[in-house]
Amino acid sequence: MPHPHLTDTLAQVTAETEALVADAKRLTPADLAVPSRCARWSRAHVLAHLARNADSLVNLATWARTGVETPAYRSPEARERDIEEGATRSRSELLADVVESAARLDRAFESLHGPAGDAEVTTRAGTTVRGTQLPAMRLQELVLHHVDLRTGYSLADADPGWVRRTLTRGLRRWAARDDAPDLVLRAPDEQWVLGAGGPVVSGTEPALLLWLARGDAEGLQVAGGEPLPAPPPWG
Repeated sequence: MPHPHLTDTLAQVTAETEALVADAKRLTPADLAVPSRCARWSRAHVLAHLARNADSLVNLATWARTGVETPAYRSPEARERDIEEGATRSRSELLADVVESAARLDRAFESLHGPAGDAEVTTRAGTTVRGTQLPAMRLQELVLHHVDLRTGYSLADADPGWVRRTLTRGLRRWAARDDAPDLVLRAPDEQWVLGAGGPVVSGTEPALLLWLARGDAEGLQVAGGEPLPAPPPWG
């Protein structure tokens, strides 16, 4: 069956990949050693992770296309080891890895226009998804980790529709948790209510998503000066 949103998502993946690679190519070896927004990870770790994430999604796309179970990663330990090893590579090797792994993924995603798009596979987290959902998973990795690189790119540079959808999904997951707080999150033209509602947290949608995904409350205002609760780990 046709997948009307797949072409648009793949176009966004291409655009975000190009933007990220352009910024990464401006980083010097010293820049790559600078800490990223991700705890315990340098910028080099983030780029190594993005390369291995691309290969993990190649595996899942292959699973969707062939029907042969092909896990995203060999094991959690292998995933961590590959990222650590990748972060020690030279600048040229690391950038080539990012570019070449993204190209492999682009080729793998082409199969999702066919029956593979409807096939079900299991992610590293144990979630069952259809093949057509894999590009959206990659898009989230690209956007959030581009922000993590601290190169000047922000969520305000991302597609506004993607920001709103991602923020809404993240808040829905938080609301489903037993420890979800009572809050109101308010953007200029949208509002979300957690629990029974409570203190109003105001800001732009990119600022609200940055807080939800990375715990960074810059640009947010809380009515009454209430302290902000810590968002749950971003899945």
